[in-house]
Amino acid sequence: MKVYGNGVIRDMTSKEIAEMEELRLRYEAEEKHRPLTSEEVTAMLIRQQINTLAVDDQTALRMTEFYPEWTSGQAYTAAYKVRYGGKLWRCVQAHTAQSGWEPSTATASLWEQICESHDGTLADPIPYSGNMALENGKYYTQDGVTYLCTRDTGNPVYNALADLVGIYVQAV
Repeated sequence: MKVYGNGVIRDMTSKEIAEMEELRLRYEAEEKHRPLTSEEVTAMLIRQQINTLAVDDQTALRMTEFYPEWTSGQAYTAAYKVRYGGKLWRCVQAHTAQSGWEPSTATASLWEQICESHDGTLADPIPYSGNMALENGKYYTQDGVTYLCTRDTGNPVYNALADLVGIYVQAV
């Protein structure tokens, strides 16, 4: 392990390493017995129960920090929400997560990104990135083109919007 002092980078002595290790162990022991703050307890309770709340996507996005992080080995039920890669995702079908099944457009059969921060109006169209269900009457934008959805897809679609013209959308 290296240490910087007085403009010099040097290797730490075994005594310095042992002192750092002792400090780390002391800190961990103290942390186990430290009373939790009301904020910490509140956050734990919210994270444990947040998926039992019936909230719309816009409200869920406002509470993103309280949703649990995606975890490999965890069993997920349909509609369960998790955070992954700085985004909020909804489980599409029940499964037990494993490495390689992280929420993304590549796992669209398992996860759908929640992205409702836009109104879906002509003035505020929803940015389309694939793996999204389209809603009739809402506006979407992709590659600088705005589209009006002419019928619900029901399930997430993966094609470029330009490929869905005449089926689900029309260019505006």
